[in-house]
Amino acid sequence: MEVLGKYWLRRILARISRITVYEGQEAHTGMPVMILKGAQGEPVKGEGVLALLETLPEAWVLEWPLGAVPLSQYLGVAEESRLRGWLEALTRTLLALKARGVAFAPVPELCLVKGKRLWLGGVGAKGLEGDPEKALVALARALAADWEAFPLRGRLEALERGEVRLEDLLAPEARGEAPKEAPEPLKPEEPPKPPPKRLVVEPVEEVVPAPSSPPEEAEKTPSRPRVIRIEERDEPPFPVVEPSRPQNRRALLALLLLFALLGLLGLFLRPRPTPAQGYAMEFRTDPPTARAEVILLEVPEGSRMAPGQSFTVPGRVEFDQKGVYRLRIRVPGRDPVDYLLEVPGPPLTIKVR
Repeated sequence: MEVLGKYWLRRILARISRITVYEGQEAHTGMPVMILKGAQGEPVKGEGVLALLETLPEAWVLEWPLGAVPLSQYLGVAEESRLRGWLEALTRTLLALKARGVAFAPVPELCLVKGKRLWLGGVGAKGLEGDPEKALVALARALAADWEAFPLRGRLEALERGEVRLEDLLAPEARGEAPKEAPEPLKPEEPPKPPPKRLVVEPVEEVVPAPSSPPEEAEKTPSRPRVIRIEERDEPPFPVVEPSRPQNRRALLALLLLFALLGLLGLFLRPRPTPAQGYAMEFRTDPPTARAEVILLEVPEGSRMAPGQSFTVPGRVEFDQKGVYRLRIRVPGRDPVDYLLEVPGPPLTIKVR
């Protein structure tokens, strides 16, 4: 593995003009970086542009966001929705650079993506200038999984011919949004209608003359009132069954208290799960049938793993401490490669070419 100062040059991403683009790694921290060997010029800073970490006499060292991957990994397989988002972000960045007088022609190896975010590397370097419109169309044509069915194909080809501008890609109809409809004109308000007239009806008391009292009849002798006697029997006609009183209440209470104590005792005496020890890292190979040997060269402070210990991958390897491990990867028939592995971290894929 080639070394440039304190950086390891892991692999070559592209060779453009006199510039060689490397995926690198800081030797002490394991931080990923992009290295442009042979870059000359004035680096440009801005939104959507990879930040410059260090300028060496023979190279630029740019920041590599964690989790980001080169856009070249999606050549010919980019889905429609994902490609739309990348083209929109790339268009905004190119317009901002164009407003500052910077003409940059992006290529897939100099673009890093993570989700919907996109960054450009090498902006301002000599040899990377060019027509941003044509470079954008070429990039979209190379990334699209089905260029013939891509909805923005017609607008991008018109941009390549110079019939539309770069700003037109951000129009609502180009982004698949329906144009906003004009609001309906307000109708004039009708004057309020007067409330309907109510007919007031008041009741009028009618004076009715009192009927003349009939002549008094002769007093009759009142008849003897009838008496109905209802007697209650001292005993009901059916047997009375009284509910039995609860017995052994103390025994039942003691039994419930015993069950509660047994439950609490079982809760405290149950075996507790022991925390997992170590950190498992998954090693993969590409192709999966390939086999490799991983040898420990250096371990972080506090680790009980001995340097020189080896593992056969693909498979899972247990590490006992967090930190950066220096490994040597051997594949039969190929030169060994040293690598700084940060634990814990994502699965590591060893590509055998």
